Amino acid sequence: MRPAQARYVIGSRMRELREAAEVPLTRAAALSGWDKGHLSRVERGHTKPSRELIEWYDDSFGAGRALVNQLMELDAAVRAGKDMSMRDLRRRDSLPHPTLLGGSVPADHHPEDRAELVGETVPDGTRVIRDEEFDKTWEIRNSGESNWHDRWLTRQGAAGTPGWLRSPSRARLPDAVPGEVVTVKMRLQAPSQVGASTAYFKVTDEAGRLYYPGLESPPVYCTIFTVYEL
Repeated sequence: MRPAQARYVIGSRMRELREAAEVPLTRAAALSGWDKGHLSRVERGHTKPSRELIEWYDDSFGAGRALVNQLMELDAAVRAGKDMSMRDLRRRDSLPHPTLLGGSVPADHHPEDRAELVGETVPDGTRVIRDEEFDKTWEIRNSGESNWHDRWLTRQGAAGTPGWLRSPSRARLPDAVPGEVVTVKMRLQAPSQVGASTAYFKVTDEAGRLYYPGLESPPVYCTIFTVYEL
């Protein structure tokens, strides 16, 4: 995942929490002590939030540690993307002839390629008993001009963060022609800890390189709230 994507995702989630609490941005600035312009830039994904600001949103808008955990997962996903870019650059420079490997995009990347989420199961905030397994399904449309072949929906982040929502590392996307809608199903498992958890996934090649590195295609995700009992 790219840093700009991570900023956009966490900023959007912060804005959703604030608006759900019916707190205007001006009021949030007055309560928090942060400048209104800064909060606006953070929520629009232009500026990365500090840990202190994330914790204030968590506490003020009833998210527990959900935002802190999400920030940790997104930071891990950004680090993984940078590591892949460096590995690809080293491999490219060691080859005798110029080769497109770039850790930024797959070799068959096309700028007019698009993916669009059109449906999903397990709505955001679904309550799940801790350690319980459940199936999450996404319906994704090939809304660009390129045929899809050998693509994967790949987990972003690194296992081990608090409240980690367990999942396969990836699931294969069915091949698709432009306009076609494909379905991807994953078996996930709620964490042992009670609270909100989110798992992020991006469309990649087999090696994990992003097909959609820009902001026009944010991650698909699953957000649940783990409880002791229903």
